[in-house]
Amino acid sequence: MATNPLQSAGRRFVQKFGVAFLWATLVGMLFGGASYFRLERTELEGEPRWHVYPRLWLDLAEARTVDWRSRELGRDDERPDGVVLVNVDEDTLLNARESEHPEWAMRPWPRELLGAVVEQVVEEGASMVFIDDSFSDVSPRQCAPCKGEDARTDDQRFAERLTGLGGKVMLGFDWRRETRRSPDRPLLPLLMKVAHVQTRLLALPVVRRVLLQRTTAYVIDDGVNADGFTVWAGSTGEVRTKELATALEVKGTPTTRSLTPADDAAEITAELLLQGLARVQVQGFDPDLAPVAGALDAPVPALLMPEVAVASMKLFPDPDGLVRSVPLLVNTARGNQAGGLVPGVALRAQPGASGAFSVSGGLLNGEGQPGVPIDPQGFLALRWNADEAGRSGRGTMKRSVPAWRLLVNREDDEAGRGVRHHDNDLTGRVVVLVDERTSPVLQTPVGPLTRGAIWAQAITNVTRGQGITRVEPKTDFWLTVAFAFVGAILAVAWSSLMRRPGWLAWAATIAVLVVVHALLARQLYVTQQRQVVMLAPILSASLTFLASLGYARTLEQSLRDFVLRALGGAVRADVFRRVERDLALMRPERRELTVFFSDIEGFTSVSNQKDPAVVVDVLRDYLSEMTTLVLDRGGHVDKYLGDGMMAFWGAPVSMPNDAEAACEAAILMQARFDEKRAEWEKKCGHTLVLRAGLETGDTVVGEMGTLHRVNYTVMGEPVATAFRLESLAKTYGVRTLVGETLVEEAKDTFLFRAIDTVRMGREGQPIRIFELLARLSERDAFAWMEQYELAHLAWTERRFADALAGFTALAAVRPEDAVIARYVKRSTAFVAAPPSAEWDGISESQ
Repeated sequence: MATNPLQSAGRRFVQKFGVAFLWATLVGMLFGGASYFRLERTELEGEPRWHVYPRLWLDLAEARTVDWRSRELGRDDERPDGVVLVNVDEDTLLNARESEHPEWAMRPWPRELLGAVVEQVVEEGASMVFIDDSFSDVSPRQCAPCKGEDARTDDQRFAERLTGLGGKVMLGFDWRRETRRSPDRPLLPLLMKVAHVQTRLLALPVVRRVLLQRTTAYVIDDGVNADGFTVWAGSTGEVRTKELATALEVKGTPTTRSLTPADDAAEITAELLLQGLARVQVQGFDPDLAPVAGALDAPVPALLMPEVAVASMKLFPDPDGLVRSVPLLVNTARGNQAGGLVPGVALRAQPGASGAFSVSGGLLNGEGQPGVPIDPQGFLALRWNADEAGRSGRGTMKRSVPAWRLLVNREDDEAGRGVRHHDNDLTGRVVVLVDERTSPVLQTPVGPLTRGAIWAQAITNVTRGQGITRVEPKTDFWLTVAFAFVGAILAVAWSSLMRRPGWLAWAATIAVLVVVHALLARQLYVTQQRQVVMLAPILSASLTFLASLGYARTLEQSLRDFVLRALGGAVRADVFRRVERDLALMRPERRELTVFFSDIEGFTSVSNQKDPAVVVDVLRDYLSEMTTLVLDRGGHVDKYLGDGMMAFWGAPVSMPNDAEAACEAAILMQARFDEKRAEWEKKCGHTLVLRAGLETGDTVVGEMGTLHRVNYTVMGEPVATAFRLESLAKTYGVRTLVGETLVEEAKDTFLFRAIDTVRMGREGQPIRIFELLARLSERDAFAWMEQYELAHLAWTERRFADALAGFTALAAVRPEDAVIARYVKRSTAFVAAPPSAEWDGISESQ
């Protein structure tokens, strides 16, 4: 409609639907984009850019939901026994202090003693041993051999023990992202030739021997015309050259030459030696995406040998400090310097693991190994096999073994007792040797764990081909967008089905969304070990729901305000609800209605004489009483006209008996006015009479007005007639006048008295007017009506003498009846001077 487009229910629905879907698109794209463009670890290096912070907040919040799912998965799982933790724990140290071996109580342990424990582990059947310790520094016991006089260092004795274990030992190394400053070295002007080898790989053991002499090593390509490589050692002079030749067992006179700047590129440091030993080949993986090691903390050269596996043991806590994944691959290339991929502990710990791997379909595959989930950055998202860290340092594993028990068994074996004190059941298992005094403790979703315990869980995952696979970014994106549209649909449904849902209903809806998606995400995580985004869909659905519902509420509130403005404040609640549901009821239309006007005779004088507060108080009380009666009988109050009132029945909600309802309300209003008359007259100091007029007929009813002011009102001839009837009521001395159309509608229910026939309106059409007396069931109280009807019939038939006799007799019975007095006067005049033959009995309205 011109005055208010909101009146179209269909258009309103489309408007809500369109805005809701716009919100869904915007919010879904926002959170979906955050889910699609996942935060990379490299973005957190240095000073992050502004757009990283909101994504970081979202990722951290999402990580908490992953922690919950991880614990749910671990709660129903069994702790694995394929990896066993051997702990140098408090129990071991307490027993060592009371033992006959003082070296057992040393802190830290001599590395030779550590090697003895490793030997015992392998002797008891372990398939692989990972020593969770960094050996980048020389042993503190380097100059204090444990047993007697021995020229070998503690590191060398440790290395010798590890060499004979058949490649079943793995050492870890740490590293840092920042490059290390080159150390200050003594001037080495000479190079001494150590050996000639066919391949660079064969040069590595020779390089190790050179580095053990705490000097520099160089591997120089012999050139195009020569075959192989020459290993050289740096020397400060002739004396040092002789010492090196003896230590490196160089036969004959050592060959030397001057060191040139070109030789710097051929230098092999412990880091490069480590890379050569640890490097693996991985097809289908982009090394540039893996974490880059700026500087390696390589083990001491004595431990860098082919018989001992080496792997990266560095862990990366998330920004909130929790470790949820481990790196399986690390890139050691720095700038233009050659490097390569080196494995993490979990990848290298597999017995028989080769150096060749491939990545396809999100799985890292090795020969004879199950595929392991790996992300594009080379990380394995851990699948925790328990929901909390176990006691006695076992972490998420089934059991741990104190190192003391292995020392005791070692003593049993050396003494040849033929039986061991402890059955540690290590056959075929991977062992992680952890010194609880030095191993860092990190926070995880299942609680604080030592670094070794975390790697034990990672080794278990790789061995079993387990891990958490995150769904494709596009899946997270579309899921988030879909949830945004779910929120939009729910908002439109809520606003359409429930006009005024409270905040509890909103909260319950969001809670249902959270619970449903959380359960689905948990089920996918627990049953298939697949991680789907959880927080972004919930946020997108919730924000879209609240925003869309907020708009819908605003729209509905504007609708309610419009309806209230149009209908006025005086409207029944059930009528308001029906109109609110179907605004078509307010559209202008032609309809038969019963219109009512009332006015208080004498109140104008009161308003001119009395204090305004008194006037307003009486008027408020009167209008409140009358309005209530109108509404209770299904009427609609159109407007207040000072002390007058306009109302109608039959709109906006149709009524089959609008005339009867209006008559009932008019009778009750007169009765209520009589009850309150004394009180109101006392306040006003003036006689008050309620006059009313009613008529039924075809009208135009609906919302009318302009954008500045709108009202639901009625117009037409019945309105004008009812207004004139209210004015005529005072002329005839009656309280309620009605038109003949209304009488025809309600004569079977109410008692009416014919008053007169008058001309009204611009066309001067004659209309019979009646007084509403009472309900028809109360006719017995109006016995005089029969005589009145006979007298009035005589009047209309020009039998004025009979009419005079009848009205005169009634006047004696009802001396206060102004209508009877009027007819006595009229009859007397017409008896004395009869009207002309053209007289039609019609009076002109006054």
